[in-house]
Amino acid sequence: MSVAEDLGPIVFSPGVEEWIEYGPPEARRRVDFHDYATIYGVRGLYEAVFYDQLEMCSADEVVGLYAAALKGLGRPGARERVLDIGAGNGIGGEVLRREIGAEVVVGLDLEPVARDAAQRDRPGVYDEYVIADLASSPSTLEALGAHGFSALVAVSAIGEGHIPLDVLATTIQRLLPPGGLFAFAVFDGLLPAFHDELFARVDAERLGERSYDHRRQVDGTSVPATAVVARLR
Repeated sequence: MSVAEDLGPIVFSPGVEEWIEYGPPEARRRVDFHDYATIYGVRGLYEAVFYDQLEMCSADEVVGLYAAALKGLGRPGARERVLDIGAGNGIGGEVLRREIGAEVVVGLDLEPVARDAAQRDRPGVYDEYVIADLASSPSTLEALGAHGFSALVAVSAIGEGHIPLDVLATTIQRLLPPGGLFAFAVFDGLLPAFHDELFARVDAERLGERSYDHRRQVDGTSVPATAVVARLR
């Protein structure tokens, strides 16, 4: 039986993002909409919900902007060493490998089940996958620094409940050398304050910016976002 048949029809709570229902007719299950630990634990469920049904596209948008910046700088993707922040089950890492051909890709996430899912669904995408909260584990930054990153990417880790602005700024400053690139997406509800505050803390040149729809909500409305790529001075 295929993954799609195992998941059955995907059904959402009416009009609001409270729960997701899935499974074959004889074994339907409900899970909280943002219970990522449970969602990642079911093979194919995250993709079926957020990519197939709700048309999430931030991985392609952010990595595409990063790729365009590399091309504009004449910088080979095959030499890039990238930290994928909020790596989840590896979709961003997979796009980095495909579109950039990065030399090294390291995943970082809060959720241990995300690492398990990435290793299950996308083995070999990450050279290392670290489980840590950068806000409460400064020693993690020191350990990550050994990778000699040339870029940081966050395809959907910026927003309420995700990496805070001050932690992102510190991570960029601690892990990237001058000339290092960082690319991320921010939900438009946080703009322009987020960009103004980040670039007040981080001395960087913006190389590109793109507005797009991160995904649809279950009521059919869009979640507008802005992707940005910049180079640390």
